[in-house]
Amino acid sequence: MNLPLFIARRYLLAKKSHNAINIISMISVCSVAVATVALVCVLSVFNGFHDLVASMFGHFDPDLKITAVEGKVFIPNTDAMRSVRALPQVEAATEVLQENVLLRYGGRQQIAVAKGVDSAFERTVDLGSVLIDGRYALNEGGTDYAIPGIGLASTLGVNASFTDPIEIYAPKREGRVSASQAATSFQIEYAYISGVFCIDRPEYDANYLILPIDLVRNMLHYDAGEVSALELKLKPGARVGDLKQQIQQRLGQGFRIEDRFEQQEASFRMMQIEKWMTFLILAFILTIALFNVVSSLSMLIIEKEDDVQMLRSMGASQRLIRRIFLYEGCMIPLLGAVVGIAIGVALCLVQQTFGLIRLGETGAFVSDQYPVRVSPWDLLAIFVTVVAIGGLTSWYPVRSAARRWAVTMPKAAAASLLLFGLLATASCSGGGGQSADDSHRVSVTIEAQRYFAERIGGAHFTIHTVVPPGQSPETFDPTPQEMMAVARSRAYLRVGRIGFEQVWMPTIVEQNPHLQVFDLSQGIRWIDSDLSAHDQHAHGGGDPHIWNAPATARQMAENTLRAFCLLDTAHTAVYRAAHASLVAEIDSTDAALHAMLDTLTHRTFIIYHPALTYFAQAYHLKQLAIESDGKEPSAASMKKLIDEARAQRVRVVFVQREFDRKHAESVAREIGARVVIIDPLSAQWKDEMLKIGQALTK
Repeated sequence: MNLPLFIARRYLLAKKSHNAINIISMISVCSVAVATVALVCVLSVFNGFHDLVASMFGHFDPDLKITAVEGKVFIPNTDAMRSVRALPQVEAATEVLQENVLLRYGGRQQIAVAKGVDSAFERTVDLGSVLIDGRYALNEGGTDYAIPGIGLASTLGVNASFTDPIEIYAPKREGRVSASQAATSFQIEYAYISGVFCIDRPEYDANYLILPIDLVRNMLHYDAGEVSALELKLKPGARVGDLKQQIQQRLGQGFRIEDRFEQQEASFRMMQIEKWMTFLILAFILTIALFNVVSSLSMLIIEKEDDVQMLRSMGASQRLIRRIFLYEGCMIPLLGAVVGIAIGVALCLVQQTFGLIRLGETGAFVSDQYPVRVSPWDLLAIFVTVVAIGGLTSWYPVRSAARRWAVTMPKAAAASLLLFGLLATASCSGGGGQSADDSHRVSVTIEAQRYFAERIGGAHFTIHTVVPPGQSPETFDPTPQEMMAVARSRAYLRVGRIGFEQVWMPTIVEQNPHLQVFDLSQGIRWIDSDLSAHDQHAHGGGDPHIWNAPATARQMAENTLRAFCLLDTAHTAVYRAAHASLVAEIDSTDAALHAMLDTLTHRTFIIYHPALTYFAQAYHLKQLAIESDGKEPSAASMKKLIDEARAQRVRVVFVQREFDRKHAESVAREIGARVVIIDPLSAQWKDEMLKIGQALTK
């Protein structure tokens, strides 16, 4: 079972103590549903108009059109072309020769596009269904006929009942144009009007004249068999895309194969742009509607704070709790999206079946009713958009709440957590007390302490670190397992004033009366500064990072030795010998650092979190911190820091691995410094100290 999803579903469906939360949640669902219905209906109407326009072009444009990439005409009687005509998916093929001409009738004249076609044209396109006057005929009894569009016929003042032919002028392809005898520069042909077509597309109705292809060839002096295009009609069910590739492979790259949409690319592209621009506008409206989710989720988080603390006391992680409310926030737009899509599809189906919404008076438009077509891909895009925007709007209140949960935890909840850990410990150990192994377990707060504790007492004690690597000891909240390990320890070695200890040590001591606690900061002179409190946990008047300098590390080692000698008097000689070895290593590290840093020219460095205060004091360096009081720097403080860093000619910017590098990298770019990742919490104390010193010398 997915626990976060289960709890989120219960929160969504259960009645809240404050009825306003239910009302706002329902308003959120309804607003998302309404916006989703609008998206489904609008996109479906665009699809309907797209299909309507495509069907109108289908009266004149073929399924596939083959033209030459170079040159105006080509020979369609090659073996490759014949193999294309013979493809089983091809129902008919029409040879086309097209050119601009001048038309005259009576005292009127008009430039037009003469489209010469062969006898298969009537089977290739559905022109006969859009004839509004006359009949389809191009050559009968040796007489040539023409079929103009309605706009062109109106301009020339002709119709199918006229007995006089129209005059067709085309420039002669050979010879020069004579200014004095212009008529001799044109080839003139005549054709009678057999019909007039109307497909409600001005680019065709006002410009095209259908003629026999032989008449156009003679008029333009093209050789027999030359064409400007080969138009194909495909059989029902043919896969246009696959067939295009097959034809392209047969003909090679010298020919261009266009489907119906590519032939009218500009028109269809504009329709797609209009469609998706409308989609974006409606998505923006949807985003505004989803702000209701922020309100309802924020109120729910406030109402469920007690539940959150209970879950935390039972061992629930921050991630699990965040997922509960993220799922809750996503369920509202998800429910609205499902309801909205269902209603939108239903409305579209009703419109398709009954045509309830009409465009206007009958006969005034190509279609009497709004055309609609529901596309599954549109529904998927709408669903993903709604859920994605809903998830993003849910993220902000959950993130804000998670920060608050990380900072404050009621003491009662902390006590419950420890009690849970102790009960679990008791059950595991068979009723109470410490086992023989537990009597030799010592807990420390951070990994850096483990370095000293294991070097001195590791021969007879197991050292357990409470704050795991990669976690900040200022914000870490322990799990029940961590508390169980502490409860089973004989002693606890605390750093002194680090954030975790300030929050948790009183409760740990209260719940574990058997636990001996040793403060490793005894005898150390604290450095008080305005950098002594950050990350929401006060350090109590001094910088807590006492292990980050050899002098204070020696005192910590001395205090660690004293603790182990008190815990195990039988092995004091072993602990003293180990301590002497550790102190010698600390001294050698100190000497190496002095050798590296005493002659350093540029003695200022930048660090994200001010953890090297004692280090800087020991070697007469200056530490500039990016972070202030646990807060990200403001623009003003960043500018001040950068100005000072430039003045001090800072060459290195340190950032601890548990912190974000964004600000450190930004500062480094501004001042031309290097970013160095350090880990002052590491159990490899000596290596880390030397790494910091070496970084400062480069």
